[in-house]
Formats: sequence, structure tokens, C-alpha cells
Amino acid sequence: MGFLTSAMAAGSIAGAIPAGRLARRFGLQKALLTFFICGTVIFAARSLTLSYTSQMVLAFLSGMALSTFGVCLSPTVAQLTSERTRPFAFSLVCSVGILIPALGGLAGGILPGWLEKSSLPIHSLEPIQLVLLASCGILAIGIWPVLNLKIGRAPSLPKTRRTFNPFLLRFLLAVALWSLVDDSFSPFANIYFARYLHMSLPQIGLTFSLSYFAQVLTVLAAPLVFRKFGLVAGIAYLQIAASIALGSLAMAHGIATGGFIYVAYTALQCSDPGMYSLLMNRVAPEERDSASALNSLVMACSQAIAATFAGVSIARFGYPFLLWGTSGVSLVAAGVFWGLLRSPRSVIAIEDEALAAACK
Repeated sequence: MGFLTSAMAAGSIAGAIPAGRLARRFGLQKALLTFFICGTVIFAARSLTLSYTSQMVLAFLSGMALSTFGVCLSPTVAQLTSERTRPFAFSLVCSVGILIPALGGLAGGILPGWLEKSSLPIHSLEPIQLVLLASCGILAIGIWPVLNLKIGRAPSLPKTRRTFNPFLLRFLLAVALWSLVDDSFSPFANIYFARYLHMSLPQIGLTFSLSYFAQVLTVLAAPLVFRKFGLVAGIAYLQIAASIALGSLAMAHGIATGGFIYVAYTALQCSDPGMYSLLMNRVAPEERDSASALNSLVMACSQAIAATFAGVSIARFGYPFLLWGTSGVSLVAAGVFWGLLRSPRSVIAIEDEALAAACK
């Protein structure tokens, strides 16, 4: 699992910069269409192929496809919104992106068993494969709304401009540390529930669904946190709270306790809207595609490192060791984000005014 996750992360690394160039040359709409078409084909192939070697190759291609979506998401939201409405727009997009997987997690835990007991002519396909192929069909439906999006082209970057935004360097360092936290435990959460806490498949599906629903609520409420404490401080406080939840999960043993703490930990991972808003607010419009590509590249690199070391750590030392270590890294990430408060007060004041207006 660790190697497959790392292969997907390697694909994201390889595809991040080309995805940014694709979006800049052909526009965000065509880049998004590329993701939905190629992603549907690749994920369907993964559902039908059982060879480990083929899965490694397809995982790499999946990462490349997903990097295109990741690179295009932030600039698309930024172009369709103003600075005043951007924090709420990112919260809305992230909450919808959580709510739909919540329903999918619930269906994924129930449908395979239902298909296995039914008398449907599924032939040589496994019930799980049928569910995965159905999800690929749902992904293909995304082509229609993308065709109807009205996305204008971003302003062209002047050829004489070659300065590097110092804020971007600090932001990418903070993102790298936080991605190590997010991608160390999350890919192995289902195995943690199944093998460490001995949950059944329906219980795992229910736990994931509850965690998604809880995260939807906290993501929608996140702009209020950013309004109260400021954008950067709000992100740091949420990361500290997530660190505490990870440490608590390391001490959990029962099914109910572990599930409840995991739901709380997932709910506290609601800082993404603030991070996206912070990045899009602090870079010029003509630099957003490139900044988003660099952000995706850094996140993919961190994911590859985190997944590999987390898999080895779990196999050798167990889940509590990984969770305690990840909790410590989360505190460091929060400290780095807090360091971003050294930015000019004028910039922070503008962001806080925009957040206040958006929340009203």
C-alpha cells in the first residue's frame, strides 16, 4: 500500500509542472476536461487490472491525472470569485468535495456486500470492481459541467518579470510540513481500523462517512475561525488542534473510542480553504497557475516521502509510533505557519477585512 501510494505521489510530482503549463497554454477549461477524460479511463483500468506491476504503472498515471485537477482547482475558484467572496467560495468547494466522498464511503461499505448477496448476473467481476466501475461512470459525468464553465484566461505574465515572491517560498515550506502530516496516516487509516482496531467493513464505511460529514460542517465554519483569529493564526490553531487529536488517537484501543477520535481529527483538518485563500490572495493573478502548480508539486513530494516512511514505520514499529511522530510534525507545521505572521501588517489587514466582509 505504501509503495502504491508513493507511485501515485510520484505521478503527481511528474505531472504538476506540465499541468500548470497545460492550463496556461490551453486554458483551465481544457485542462480540466483532460483530467475528467483521462482520469475516467485510468481509474477504470485500475478497477479491472489485478497485476501488481500494472497497478504500480496505473497508480503513477493516476497521480499525473489528479495533479491536473489539483493545479487547476485553486486558479479556477480564484477566477470565478472576488477577494471578498473567495474564502467562503473555497470553504463551499471543499465542503462539497468532502460531502460527496462521505456518501461514496457509505455506499462503498454497503454496496459490495449487497451485490454479493444479490442474484444479479455479475459474471467474473468482483462486487468491489463493479462499485469502482460505477464510480468511474460518475466521474465521467463531470465532463458536462466543465463544458459549461465560463472561465476567462488569466493575464499573461510579462516576459521581463522574473522576481520570486518571498511569501511563496515560506508558504511552500509550511505546506510541505503539513502535507507530511496529512499524508502519513490518512492513506493507512482503513488498514488501521481493519487490522489494529478490528473493525468490520460496514463499521469502517460508517466511520469514514461520519468523519466526512463532520469535516463538511467544520469547513463551512472555518471562515468564522479565520475572521476571529486572522487567516494565518486560524490555520495554525487548527493544526495544533489536529496534532492533539493525533496524539489522542495513538492512545486509543476500543472501536468506539478510536472511531470518535478519528472523526474529531478529520473534522479539525479544515484549514485547506484558508490555505488556498492565503495563496491566491498573496500572489498576482498572472502567477496563480504557476503558484498552484508549485503548491501541488510540493504536496506530491511530501506525499511520496510520507507514504513510504509511514508504511515502513507501521510495519516495524506499529501505529502508535507513527501517530505520535506525526503529531509532533503537526506542531512544527503549525509553528511554521505562525511564522508567516511576519508578513507586512498592511497585507494581513487587507485579508482580515476581506474575510470579515465574506463572513457577513
